Amino acid sequence: MGVFVERIRLVTAYADERARFGLPEVTGAVDREALFLLDGVGGLQVAPLIVRRALRKEGDELGTVLFTWQYGLVGEIWTDLMWLRRNRVMSARLARKLLTFRRAHPRSVMHLMAFSGGAGIATFACEQLRGRRIIDTLILACPALSPTYNLGPALRAVQRCYALISRRDIWILGLGTRIFGTIDRRYLAAAGKVGFRIPTGIPPEDVRAYERVSEIPWSPTLRRDGHYGGHTSWAGEAFLRRHLPDMLRGEPNLPVRKVRPV
Repeated sequence: MGVFVERIRLVTAYADERARFGLPEVTGAVDREALFLLDGVGGLQVAPLIVRRALRKEGDELGTVLFTWQYGLVGEIWTDLMWLRRNRVMSARLARKLLTFRRAHPRSVMHLMAFSGGAGIATFACEQLRGRRIIDTLILACPALSPTYNLGPALRAVQRCYALISRRDIWILGLGTRIFGTIDRRYLAAAGKVGFRIPTGIPPEDVRAYERVSEIPWSPTLRRDGHYGGHTSWAGEAFLRRHLPDMLRGEPNLPVRKVRPV
């Protein structure tokens, strides 16, 4: 029953937000602090709109920037998931956008938050920043990446990273990615379900970079925030209102764990 109510709340909040405020690329004053937002496959932009709604209801004046990377008809997910070459191109476009923003707003604090398949695009983009540490906080929510994907090159561009993980994400990041693949084209349960692992054989600097990652696993206590562990729960309004500002400050009020080796 709780999961059903959670889905109804998510859809209702999304519809209201879309109707009242539309889908602008930029909201708020980004010259002081900006949160770049990427949704998952399909292009509905549910998670970014709920993030904006949660921040506004908390009275947070954080500016947001929506990056649309999806292809084709809204709701069509397979191309977004499987077209790796295009996704690499879109990640390069995001990297250029981040660098352009930094030059235009040299004093702005920059954060990057991406959901599901969008976490892959964000990670690929951070790799292409080539060690320019311009991102304060990178949040990978239910990342549809393979668990041993080497995050090291991407992590050198960020101060800190949080990966939001749930073993209850059975259908999308468990069965779904086993059948249809992760965003980096591996056929197995995704990191958003089982967590990341430090792969073997990577350079020492990449291993050290994993010290910047903290995983936040789902626990039953999050039910109080309307989060029942499913794929879309990380985009729940109550959860975001309670925990997103703390994560952006680098002070999450949730249990965290470090990434372990394979």
